[in-house]
Amino acid sequence: MIVLFSALILVGCVDEPENNGALIDFSQTYVQKESIKVWMDDEAGDYMDELIYEFNQIYPNIVVNFEHKGTVDAREELKTFGPSGNGADVFQFPHDHLAQAVLEDLIFPLPAATQTLLAERSSEIGLQIATMSYDETAKSFDPNSPNAVEHLYAVPVSLESIGLFYNTDLVTTPAATFEELLAAADIWNEADSGNGQTNAQVGKYYLATSSHWADSYFMQPIYSAFGFYPFGPNLDDPEAVGFESPEAIAALNWIQTELKPRVTGNGNHNSVTGSANFETGKAPYIIGGPWNIEAYNAAAGLNYAIAPMPTINGNAANTFAGAQMVAVYKYSEHKEAAIKWVEFLTTDIAMELMYSYKTKLPALKTNLLDGIEGVNSDTLLLAISAQLQTSVPMPTIPQVTYYWGPGETMIIQIWNDGVAVETAAATAETSYQTSVNLAG
Repeated sequence: MIVLFSALILVGCVDEPENNGALIDFSQTYVQKESIKVWMDDEAGDYMDELIYEFNQIYPNIVVNFEHKGTVDAREELKTFGPSGNGADVFQFPHDHLAQAVLEDLIFPLPAATQTLLAERSSEIGLQIATMSYDETAKSFDPNSPNAVEHLYAVPVSLESIGLFYNTDLVTTPAATFEELLAAADIWNEADSGNGQTNAQVGKYYLATSSHWADSYFMQPIYSAFGFYPFGPNLDDPEAVGFESPEAIAALNWIQTELKPRVTGNGNHNSVTGSANFETGKAPYIIGGPWNIEAYNAAAGLNYAIAPMPTINGNAANTFAGAQMVAVYKYSEHKEAAIKWVEFLTTDIAMELMYSYKTKLPALKTNLLDGIEGVNSDTLLLAISAQLQTSVPMPTIPQVTYYWGPGETMIIQIWNDGVAVETAAATAETSYQTSVNLAG
């Protein structure tokens, strides 16, 4: 009893803390955190570390678990690991994987609120590429299909296109027309290279390509100048691939008679190492893309700029516009958190980090590029941005997979083997249709 009485006295003597009406916020302590897994392309991880840190300043209760995945690998891996719950809530891929990913039931259509947000910030061409009409019942991308619904399926984060790179030590004013460029090429190609041979004889042609001359992506500016767009004017009609169209035939004839003699002479479509010649100052012009900038910047003594693609016969040479996309996995159990992540990628801070770490052109409206530090002083990316103003969205329908191979073979037959244009075009048309039919 004495011990118990003493204990009660001691308890009574303990000072109780005074609150004095102050509010204590326990929300951060007791709110359960949610985790999402993000597959994006960042091998070093520095970019994603910064991106996650900034995201958590806004959403501290969403834990982002990052795994590096190459953009061309993510879709295939999600097909394998997604159903078991070991896939990602968010994944990144190039634009030409979009239709296949929708067809494979991998992508969650983004809600109207996200679409409204992006409409205020994202570039129009980026949104065009990321938006599709799809009839899930018929597995059809035909906008006229009975149950077709148009959705925004992904967030475009960066844009790209090809442009005309030129050596500023060799070219003062870049050519505005292909007629001007090819006339100058005739003079350059026949000039003495310094060892008794002409520039052409030693492979130093005036104009080169950083790919090869049978790459349909790189040849699209020429095709477009003659009015040829694969899959019809809206680039979405699988029955109108168009290899045998009058516009395609006219473009192929021009390629055979006007372009080939100036860029490879009698050589094959890939007989000149274009990038190496440009990097060492042996080629005044090269058709390239933003993916070439890093190597060209590192080339000793190379001073260069990027000009718009020249016109042909007074017609604009419209390039394909491409984009890197980020989407939400259709069967993610954390869709709301995943949507917050993809929306965050369109913010100024996220776009600034992408430019700072990746030197990619943010997929924003032109006037919003002012808010991204460094972009408006980057003359090379601004030139690509200017080219994109006349670009067309690269086709994203699943059948585009079967366009590239026949298109390449068609040009190789004409360029290397002397096959008649009409014959090579008919072969390409048949090859495309066969591939589509075999794929169902």
